[in-house]
Amino acid sequence: MEKTTKKSKSKIPYHKIFIEQAPTAIAMFDKNMCYIAASNCWIKDYKLQGIEIIGHSHYDIFPEITQGSKELHQECIDKGIDVFDEIPFTYKDGTVKLLSWNIHAWYVGKNEIGGLFIHTIDITPNKEYELKKARTKEIFEQTKETAKIGTWEENLSTQKVYWSTMVKKIYEVSDNYIPTLTNTLNFYETDQSLPQVSFIINEALHKGSSFDYEAEIITAKHNRKWIRVVGKPEIIDGKVTRIFGIIQDISAAKSARTQLSQAHAQLKAIYNSESISIFSTDSTGVINHFNKGAELLLGYSASEMEHKESPMTFLPMDEVNKFRRDIALQYGKNPDNFSHYKDLPVENVNDTREWTYIRKDGLTVPVQCTVSSVKDDLGKNIGFIVVSTDISDLKAYQNEILAKNQLLNFAEQMTMIGHWQWNLASESVKWSKNLYTIAEVDTSVQPVFDTFFSLVHPEDQPLIAEVVDDAMRDKKFESVTIRLITTTGKTRMVHIAGVAVTNNQGEVVELMGTAQDVTELKMVEKKLKGLLESAPDAIMIINEQGTIQIINKQTETLFQCSPEELLKEFIEDFIPNILPFIKAAKFSNSNNTRQIGVVEELIGLRKNGEEVPISINMGPVEWEGELVISLAIRDITKQKSAERKIIKAKENLEVLAHKLTEQNRQLADFTHITSHNLRSPVSNLNSLLDIYKTTDDEVLKESLFGKFETVINQLTLTLNTLIEALKTKGPHTDEDVEEIEFEEVLSITKDLLAGEILKSGASITSDFSKCSKIKYHKIYLESIFLNLISNSMKYRSKSRKPEIEIKATDLNGNIKLEFRDNGLGIDLEQHGHKLFGLNKVFHRHPDAKGVGLFLTKSQIESMGGTISASSKVDVGTTFTINFN
Repeated sequence: MEKTTKKSKSKIPYHKIFIEQAPTAIAMFDKNMCYIAASNCWIKDYKLQGIEIIGHSHYDIFPEITQGSKELHQECIDKGIDVFDEIPFTYKDGTVKLLSWNIHAWYVGKNEIGGLFIHTIDITPNKEYELKKARTKEIFEQTKETAKIGTWEENLSTQKVYWSTMVKKIYEVSDNYIPTLTNTLNFYETDQSLPQVSFIINEALHKGSSFDYEAEIITAKHNRKWIRVVGKPEIIDGKVTRIFGIIQDISAAKSARTQLSQAHAQLKAIYNSESISIFSTDSTGVINHFNKGAELLLGYSASEMEHKESPMTFLPMDEVNKFRRDIALQYGKNPDNFSHYKDLPVENVNDTREWTYIRKDGLTVPVQCTVSSVKDDLGKNIGFIVVSTDISDLKAYQNEILAKNQLLNFAEQMTMIGHWQWNLASESVKWSKNLYTIAEVDTSVQPVFDTFFSLVHPEDQPLIAEVVDDAMRDKKFESVTIRLITTTGKTRMVHIAGVAVTNNQGEVVELMGTAQDVTELKMVEKKLKGLLESAPDAIMIINEQGTIQIINKQTETLFQCSPEELLKEFIEDFIPNILPFIKAAKFSNSNNTRQIGVVEELIGLRKNGEEVPISINMGPVEWEGELVISLAIRDITKQKSAERKIIKAKENLEVLAHKLTEQNRQLADFTHITSHNLRSPVSNLNSLLDIYKTTDDEVLKESLFGKFETVINQLTLTLNTLIEALKTKGPHTDEDVEEIEFEEVLSITKDLLAGEILKSGASITSDFSKCSKIKYHKIYLESIFLNLISNSMKYRSKSRKPEIEIKATDLNGNIKLEFRDNGLGIDLEQHGHKLFGLNKVFHRHPDAKGVGLFLTKSQIESMGGTISASSKVDVGTTFTINFN
């Protein structure tokens, strides 16, 4: 509710005739809220026809008026304030309407309030049609403006003119402005309004005629406004003694009517356009409007189509059926027997697609067509309007455009994103939009050669300069991969490829080519390298011909060969009799490739001819569009006998598991694995084997093989975990111990976890200044770094980025290593006793297996060291390793 304390200091005359003729609902009350006068609109709006209200209390006529409203009326009388509000009003018949209220005091003398004026406007229709708010907002605003009604009076005896505060606001004059008949007329627009108004006023003065006119004025602030002036003369003894009335600002309504007229004219012009086909249908599908554009496009006249035909006259049935089906599915209807006229009563259909129209002469024309629903005031569909544009010319060029697009797409695939062109004669350089994107350069920049050169990493600038010089000399552009520092400081790996264009004299006149952002690819390669180097097994990747393509450090160690002696060599030179297993991978049909699994009983040949028993896990891999075989090769010299017995003699599995458990009391946690993870698969295998032996059903036998494979794979996974842990507990030789740089191990770990580090935003800092290296088992140390750092990121806090600090110290030969993080932390009082146990997890993480810390502790203790932990929940954890 808005209140103002501004009081009108002039007497507001009232008269029954003036109030009755007011064009809106106005009532005048005395201090006791008894009716003095009411307009006809008031009587009508409040359903008071035939009821005597003059002299009666407003509260008696409307007993449902709340106490709050009564107190508001009294406040307006006591303090002379104006009130503007919107409140619901309940009539005697129970109907409720939302009314806009304007209450202000009137005066019988200076500073003496005689009662109240109450002016109301029914704004219920505006609220009821909120769905059409955008459409009716302007009209609603105009209605509110119309409610600003001011009163005026001219006393012919005293020649004084009175304007209420609202009138002064309309004319945009100050509150102390004194109007006269002369200066009032000066506000009217000279050419049109002034002659008309002068005539009307003259008629009222001499003949006592009432008037109601609209005119244009120019306000004191030089703004143009339209006003409505209603006036009535007061005649005493046959002589006009004064004229009084009301003034309304109708500028908004006038403007709305003008705009509506203009919009109607524009819509009519669009509808009558000859370049656009427009027709509409009624709710039964019969065409009811057919414009000139439709006549020209289809060859039918409006008289032939309107109220006679449907669009089926010129639409192909297959396209109509597809349209109906698409619309039905879009709105969740059954496509069978669907009709967009009957089955979409209120949906807002708006569909744009290509159609084929069949002209009257039988020729066809392609069009881009939009079908939209037409609604009535209640929001129900009463038909459709269809706007179509002839796209024949567009179709004529379609094949050419498609061909060019195919060529461009091919070029995009070949050039991989960015394109560049350097004209040596004009020194002009052109970049494709994608090259701007790669370099993060604003497209408004006109590039030159130095633009790109300046972005090249300083260490790579000599390389790119050399490539350009060689291209000029040899007329051949050699591809190169360089580092690019973008305008935002990002470092990207970019592969540059190009060609040198020569003239008839054989001179290089232009260089052009492509730029490919290979940052992600390089990261993947780096990560792959890290994965390969951190793998405990020797890794080989060979192609279909059996040639070695990729190896890791463990491969060099296993075969005691350098990379030059292994790469590009034939696999059977190092692993005889492996080709039959490789051929089983079925290179010819990648869709049918399968995991070959573990291959045993093979021999590896070292450089000196020494034979090494090995176990190989192999499988097909898709690599750069080529199918290759990945080999994970393990030296099984020490455990060959035990593992062969475990795999081939299932009846000894439980005995072997028991022996392994008894060998070291620290492996007591394996009881669960040996009793469940091993016994259950063995029992399952025995059951399956019994069924296989006793059945004669060949189909059942064949299905049992699949079940054997599933159980064996599960068994293999359990055994691998068991073997790795046992191998950790087993003895190691002096050959396993070497001098290792902590920083080198950390670098390998970062490469291996590069993707997770980027994804989590982890910060890894290290301080190896007090101890930079150690003599240790390298695989164990790499495993320790990998498990502890990956744990810190795996159990990071969601509320902050992970921060990992690694510090090494050497105190009198006692080397200590600390890993500190700011992760979730561990409740050591509750979980400390089982922190390093097997299969023990302390957080609900999908990747938590409870193996990492167990293996880490086993590796450290096998080398004579210890590991301990301190932790605080939601603060972080510190693992401390004492190596001596």
